[in-house]
Amino acid sequence: MRWSDFTPDAESRFRVALLTVAVLASALFPYWIMQRNAEQTAEASSWVVHSSQVKETVHELMFTIRDLETLAMALYVGLPSDGAIELYRKQRTHIAPLLATLIASTRDNPDQQARSGNLEAILQGRLKLMDTAIEQFGIKNYDGVGAALTQARQLFQFRAVAEEILAAETALFADREAKAKSAERGARWATAGVLFAQLLLLGAVIFVSERQVQRRLTAETRMAQAVARSRAIVQTIREPILLLDKHLRVMTLNAAFREVYGLDEDDEGTGRALADLGEDAWSDKVLHQRLADVATRNRELWDYELGQRTVEGVERIVLVNARRMALPERDEPAVVLTVNDVTASKRAEAQIRDLNRELSGKVEQVSEVNRELESFGYSVSHDLRAPLRHIAGFADKLERHLGDAADERAHHYLGVIGDAARRMSALIEDLLLYSRLGRNAMRFQPVDMQALVDELRGMVMGDAGHRDIAWTVGGLPIVMGDENMLRQVWQNLLGNAVKYTSRREHATIEVGVTQSDDEGTVFFVRDNGAGFDMDYAGKLFGVFQRLHKGTEYPGTGIGLANVRRIVARHGGRTWAEAKPDQGATFYFSLPVGGASQSPNGTTP
Repeated sequence: MRWSDFTPDAESRFRVALLTVAVLASALFPYWIMQRNAEQTAEASSWVVHSSQVKETVHELMFTIRDLETLAMALYVGLPSDGAIELYRKQRTHIAPLLATLIASTRDNPDQQARSGNLEAILQGRLKLMDTAIEQFGIKNYDGVGAALTQARQLFQFRAVAEEILAAETALFADREAKAKSAERGARWATAGVLFAQLLLLGAVIFVSERQVQRRLTAETRMAQAVARSRAIVQTIREPILLLDKHLRVMTLNAAFREVYGLDEDDEGTGRALADLGEDAWSDKVLHQRLADVATRNRELWDYELGQRTVEGVERIVLVNARRMALPERDEPAVVLTVNDVTASKRAEAQIRDLNRELSGKVEQVSEVNRELESFGYSVSHDLRAPLRHIAGFADKLERHLGDAADERAHHYLGVIGDAARRMSALIEDLLLYSRLGRNAMRFQPVDMQALVDELRGMVMGDAGHRDIAWTVGGLPIVMGDENMLRQVWQNLLGNAVKYTSRREHATIEVGVTQSDDEGTVFFVRDNGAGFDMDYAGKLFGVFQRLHKGTEYPGTGIGLANVRRIVARHGGRTWAEAKPDQGATFYFSLPVGGASQSPNGTTP
């Protein structure tokens, strides 16, 4: 029952009941204090008796041991032995029960328990030697009797331990007696305190009762305001919301639901079946079964797609979500249902799918054109090689045929023809290589970039002659890639660095690697050569694109295009930075995760 269920008369009766309980408590509590004091006194008395029993048991043990020693000594010194052995054995049986009683009585105190255990061990050892003495007496071995008794007295002295137990028990008794007196004094003070607290209790009960009434009234007002705010929020939300009972009948709905499904503004829909709303918009049987599972089995319904026709005849696609919810004023749970109109997003998805299909067709067409262009370039380049060989060959034969008969101009013309043919042949070879780079299948394997750079550096230095070139090679990692293709990348980059520093008296070339969150593993080759203007950097990686004259630096202009194609096939990219006559830095990246452990770098 809630506080709001009380009428004013009921609240008054409830406060009177509280006061009655307080009065009874103030009367009964002193009685409980006295009863508690009596129990503590009885407990103190029981502890006194307990201590007396412990000391009595210790004394009885000591007397029994002395009696056994007296009997054994009497037999040893030759006193009459008729019945002495039988009396010894009878007295001997009293020891074990006494020890058990002592150990059981001292279990309340760990220290006394330890002392009792020590006493038990000493007495067992002493009794064992005394039993040996009795056995030796039976076989007339008087020396054995004397030796056993002597060892028992010397090795197992129990009096000190027994007196320690008695002293500790006496101290415990005194402590318990002091605590009992202290508890008695505390009880008297507690009784006086309780008598004083009775007045405070009665006043506090009255004060708290009145204050609690005011607080509950304030809380009820705030709760009513919160409920009103919640209802206003639900009614303001533009998403249709519906509350159903377990029979899928409407309990309440918001303004958005009425607006979407054509209900009157004053139509709360209370008691109506879900299927009767919105002109068959909610007639889906599968949805009804799923909602029944939500209501009866505590399941949840997530993004159930449903096609509906609005009262205006417009086709819509909605996502229905539902889950069970407990209501404070009802024992049976309710089902809260929300509706999300996704018609526009579904249409957009369909358009995106259509565009993707169209784009896929365009990509396939472009790919096919690229394949045809590569095939055409390969065929043309391959077919031009034979005529060029003929031109170069016959030019050489003609020059040898004319011999000295040819004048200087004829030799010049024939030299130009031969040089042009050889240059054209080099261009065709590079073009074939460029075409093969786009056609050949890649074979991924671990590639040691450090070893690859060291190998190719030796090759390019062989072509550089005796030039003064200072190399700095950092620690390059092992990557996953096509080794032959990556060799071609390094060969072009290192060859260009050597070529474009040919006019430097002291050339420097640096090879290194960095890690980038965006680019992955980034390799670079930096030199202090001719450099270039960054305004023309976009032409660097194009086929047959050159930023320097062929008479200054020889080449076909296709090497960097090969580098870009190879790196792109590995999933990376290439770029460069430079200034005219201040050197250049060429970069290429490989995807994240493509590099493994890095060997030590070298700086020759």
